[in-house]
Amino acid sequence: MFRLFFIFYIYIFTSISYGSEEMGNDFILQLLEWNIDYKKLDNFKSGAGCISKDSYKYQALGLSYNLADINFAKKIALEGCEQMKKKNKILNECKCEIIFINDSFIKKE
Repeated sequence: MFRLFFIFYIYIFTSISYGSEEMGNDFILQLLEWNIDYKKLDNFKSGAGCISKDSYKYQALGLSYNLADINFAKKIALEGCEQMKKKNKILNECKCEIIFINDSFIKKE
């Protein structure tokens, strides 16, 4: 019984980790469409995005980098995401959230 539980736990953990990594890769690939290489940007950077429940692509993105404080970087990234939502008239239930801080993908902050 313990083996079965352990195998199930490993399977769930791997599935969650893989899904999170895919979303992080999607963010970086979408930025590359605009010739922005997130990995090459200076530290104190942050990325925000919103994705609806029925889509696997970010509908709005926000980005900030090379700022003096990480909290300010997060604020700017969220504002950029909200502005992109307004500009593109995205009215669905997509909510802008911080998804990257420096080079780490954040599933939920």
